[in-house]
Amino acid sequence: MGGTEPQAGHPELECGVGLWDQDVYGNHRLLVDVMAAAPAVAAELPWRRQDLSVRSVTGDVDVIVLAPSGLRVHNTVAVEVTEERGRIAFEPSEGPGAYAVHYLPYAHTGKPYYPQAVYRPPTRTADPGWVHRCGLDRADDTWAGLPRAEAFRYEAASAVDSFAPMGFAATSKECTALQQAHEGEEFLLFAEDRAYPLGRYGKLPARWAHATPGAPFAGTADRGEFYAVQVGVYALADLADVRAEVRGLPFPVRCLSTGGIDARGHAFERRVDVAAGGVTALWLGVDVSERARAGVYEGEIAVRAEGTPERVLPLRLTVGEAVVAGHGAGEPTRLARLRWLDSTLAQDDETVPPFAPVKVDGHRLAILGRTVEIGADGLPHRIASTFTPSVTRADGPERELLAAACALDIGRPVEHEPLTLDQPGPARVRWSTRAAGPDVLLFTEGELEADGFLVVRATVEAIADTELDVTLDLPVREDVARYAMGLGLTGRVCPETYDWTWDTPTRNQDAFWLGDPAAGLQLSLRDEHYSRPLNTNYYREKPLVTPRSWAGDGEGGVRLRTGGGVRALVAYSGPLRLRAGESRRFEFRLLLTPFKPLDPARQLTERYFHAHASPKEVAAYGANVVNLHHATPPNPYINDPLLAAETLRAYTDEAHRLGVRVKVYATVRELTRHTPELPVLAALGDEIFAPGPAGGHAWLQEHMGGSYVPGWVAPDVGDVAVVTSGDSRWHNSYVCGVERLRRVVGVDGLYLDDVAYDRATMKRVRKALARSGTSAPLVDLHSCNQFRAPDGFASSANLYAELLPYVDRLWLGELFDYDGQAGGEGGGAGADPAYWLVEISGIPFGLMGEMLEGGGNPWRGLVFGMTARAPMTDVRPLWRAFDQLGLPEAQMTGWWAEDPPVRTGRADVLATTWQGPGGTATALASWAPTAVEVPLTVKGTPVAAYAPPIAGFQPERTFTAGEPVPVEPGRGWLLRTGGEGRGSALA
Repeated sequence: MGGTEPQAGHPELECGVGLWDQDVYGNHRLLVDVMAAAPAVAAELPWRRQDLSVRSVTGDVDVIVLAPSGLRVHNTVAVEVTEERGRIAFEPSEGPGAYAVHYLPYAHTGKPYYPQAVYRPPTRTADPGWVHRCGLDRADDTWAGLPRAEAFRYEAASAVDSFAPMGFAATSKECTALQQAHEGEEFLLFAEDRAYPLGRYGKLPARWAHATPGAPFAGTADRGEFYAVQVGVYALADLADVRAEVRGLPFPVRCLSTGGIDARGHAFERRVDVAAGGVTALWLGVDVSERARAGVYEGEIAVRAEGTPERVLPLRLTVGEAVVAGHGAGEPTRLARLRWLDSTLAQDDETVPPFAPVKVDGHRLAILGRTVEIGADGLPHRIASTFTPSVTRADGPERELLAAACALDIGRPVEHEPLTLDQPGPARVRWSTRAAGPDVLLFTEGELEADGFLVVRATVEAIADTELDVTLDLPVREDVARYAMGLGLTGRVCPETYDWTWDTPTRNQDAFWLGDPAAGLQLSLRDEHYSRPLNTNYYREKPLVTPRSWAGDGEGGVRLRTGGGVRALVAYSGPLRLRAGESRRFEFRLLLTPFKPLDPARQLTERYFHAHASPKEVAAYGANVVNLHHATPPNPYINDPLLAAETLRAYTDEAHRLGVRVKVYATVRELTRHTPELPVLAALGDEIFAPGPAGGHAWLQEHMGGSYVPGWVAPDVGDVAVVTSGDSRWHNSYVCGVERLRRVVGVDGLYLDDVAYDRATMKRVRKALARSGTSAPLVDLHSCNQFRAPDGFASSANLYAELLPYVDRLWLGELFDYDGQAGGEGGGAGADPAYWLVEISGIPFGLMGEMLEGGGNPWRGLVFGMTARAPMTDVRPLWRAFDQLGLPEAQMTGWWAEDPPVRTGRADVLATTWQGPGGTATALASWAPTAVEVPLTVKGTPVAAYAPPIAGFQPERTFTAGEPVPVEPGRGWLLRTGGEGRGSALA
C-alpha cells in the first residue's frame, strides 16, 4: 500500500514490478523458471495470499499461465489452490524460459467511476488428451514426479498494487512454529520501520514470521521531525485494551492508535482488542525538538494488555544535525503528517470575515444582520433580521421572524432558576438554566455564534417513573415564511399545512427551512446520539441515527399549520416513558438566514474556468479564477493535492503572474490510495474509514480488508479512493493540509465537492485559509442533487446550510432540474421559480451560485446572477455583455425584493435589475408554460428597452415604451431599460 517501489518481504522470492494488461490478468503474478523442454512441468507457487476479501463467485480464483512471448498457455491444470500456495502443472509450450503465473485475475464491471471487480473463477482450458497423457487426471501423485519449474520472483502491475512488503502472509506452519517457540506468552512484538506499514492485512506478515520477536528497534530522525514508529502486535491469546508507550526519550511521544484529539478538540480514547492469532500495528509519534542535540537517544517501547504482563522493546533513535521544516510534513513519505491527526489548528472562538463579534446587551444578542433575545427559559423569544429585501445589505429596518416566543413544553409546569450567560470568545455566547417540575428536572443550555448558528440542548431527567409528551413550538410570521424546504419537500412556496414522521433508514431528513430571502431559519432536530451520516451515493451505508428524544417511541414527528398570520412549526415526541434516573436530550438547532449580504459585483467579476489548462490558456480565455479538479496534471490525486505540491506550486506561481487565482479540489469524503498515511489510517479500524460492504475496485479488495465503502475511481489517471467516515480525526489533518496548501503552495482557496464534514470543520477551514494568506480566500461548494434515493432525499441547500456562512459561491450542480422536465431528477421542480430561488440560487443564505447540469438555463439563471460552467459552456458573450452594460458597478435588485424597479406584470416572468452609472439593465426570464408578451414598467410607467446582440443568448432588438416584450417558455432577455437608444453591439 503506497510507496514508489515495492519492497522485499517475501521469504522465498525477490519482488518487483512488471508490465501487463491488468484488466485481463489481474495485478499479481509469480515468475517460474523452466529449465528444460518437457511435455509438462510442475510449479509450486508460494503466493502467501491474505485473501481478506478476494473471492470469485465459486470461492476459488483462476490461475493463468503466460509463456515468455506473452501468449497464454492453455494446457494448464491447477492441482491445488489454497490461500498459502498453489500447485499447478502446465505445458512449457515455448521451451525453457521464464513463465508468468497470474493468480488473481479479475474483470471490472459496472460504471468506470464506481467499478466492481469480479474475480475470475477457475476455467478448464487444458486439452483432455494432454491431461490424460501427462497423467494429470489420475488420483495418484503424478504432479510430484513432473520436472520442476521453480518460482523465483513476485511481480505486481505497479508499486501501489504490490503486496510487498507486508501483504505476504505467514504460513500456518510458520505461525505454529512461532507459537511453540513462545509458549506461555500472550503476545509478541515486532518493531517495524515506518516504510513498511502493516495496514489492514489481517494475517501475520511473513516478514515478521522470519524476524526475531522483541528485537531492538533503531531509527533515524532529523531535528524538528515528527518521527513515526510502528509496533506490530501478534496475539497468541485474546488481548483486550492493548496500549503502548515510549519511555526514556527526552521528547514528547503519543500513541496515535489508542486515542487522541477529535475533530471538536476533545480528547478521546480508542480501545484496541486483538483476537488470538490476529495481528495489529500500534503507531507512535515522537516529536523531536528542533533544538535537540544531535546524537543517539535510547529508550524503550512498552506494550501491555488487560491482565497481561508488559513487554518491552529497546529503542535507539539517532537524531542527525539537519533540521527539517514543518516537522517533516513537506515529505509525505516520512509519515510526519500523522502529527496533524491531533491538531487543534483554528479550533477557537475567534471571528472570521465578514462576521463580527457577538454583541451582548443583557439577554439581547446581536450579530451581522440579526438579533436574538433569549428568554428566562433559555429559548429564543425574539429573532429579527435587518437584511434588506434585495439581500445586498444588512443595515435595513428590523423585521421580526417570530410571531411569539419559541416554547418547549414537556407536559407539565416547571420553575426556572436564573439564566446565566457568558462569552467564551468573540464569536460565541452561551447560556444555561435549570428548572424543576413534578417528577422531572430540566437542564437547558444554548449557544449563539457570530455566523447565525443557534443551538439549544434541553435535557429532561426523570426523578421518578413518569411519562412525557414533549413539543417544540416555533411560531413564524406568515409574511416571513413565504418559502420552505426540507423534511421531504423540495424548495417551494410554503404549504399551508404539512405533516412528517421519522424514517431515517431511507431518509436523510432532520431539518426544515422556512422564510424568505431576507429572513428565515432552518430548524434541525438531534439528540446526544447524533452521528454525521454519509452522503453522495453513500447515505444508506451510514444513515442518520434516529434521535430517541424527538422520534420518541415511534410516534414523533413535525407538523406545520397556518392560521392568524402565523405558520406554527411544531416538533413533537409523542408519549415518552422514562424510568427514574433516565434522561432524554432534546437538541434543536436554528440557522438564522441569510448569513451575509450578497456581493453581486464580485459574482460578476470573478470568472471561473473549470477544466485543466495552462494558466496562459485560462487567462487567454478571459477567466481570472481556475478550479483544478483532481485527476488533472497539477492535482492528480483524489483529495491529497499536497502529494503534487511542487507541481501545484509551479502552476500557481505562473497563474498569479497572469492575474489568475487558483483553487484546488480537496475534500475529506474519499482518500486516494496513493496517500502514504493510508495504511496507518486503515489500521485504525473504522475511526477514519467508514465501515461498509467492501467490494468495488480490485485494489480495495486486495488491500483494504473486509469492511469499507468503495470510493471514487479516476480511470484516466489510475487512481482509486476509499470513503472516509462522517466525523473523525482525519478532519484535523485536513484542516492542517488546507493551511499548508494556502501558506506554502500558495493556492487561493478550495473547490469543495459534496462536503463530508460539518460546520465545526468548515469554520476551521475558513479560518485556516484566511489566516495563512494575504488576500481573502475563495471557497466554492459544488453538489450533485441529493434529493435522490441513494442520498436519502435531502435537498443539497438544506443539507449543507450549516456550511454556507463560510462559502463564497455555490455550484448546484449535477442532476438538478433547471427546466422543469417532469419525470427527471426533481420531478419537474425546475418549472417553479421558488425551486430555483430556494434550492439552486443560494440567495436566501446570502450566497450566489452558478449552474452545471446541461449548461443550465442561461435566461433563468441570469435573473439570479448565475451563469454556467466555462469552458463546458461558452459564457464569454455574457461576460462581455456584463462589462459593456456596466453590471459589476451597478446595484442589483432581484425579482424577490419587495419592490423591484422593473416589473413585467406577470408572476411567472421575473425581472432582476442592475442600476448604476451606465444606466439600467434588466434580465427577464419566463417560467410561463407558453409564449407570453410582457410590458415593462417602472413605477407603473411603461419604459423602452434595447436588447443588445449576445451570441447564443439573444438577437439584437429594440422595444419602444409600452411595446410588449415577447418571451418564449424557459427563455428571456438581457435588456438596457429606460431609454430609446440602441446602445452598443455586444456580440
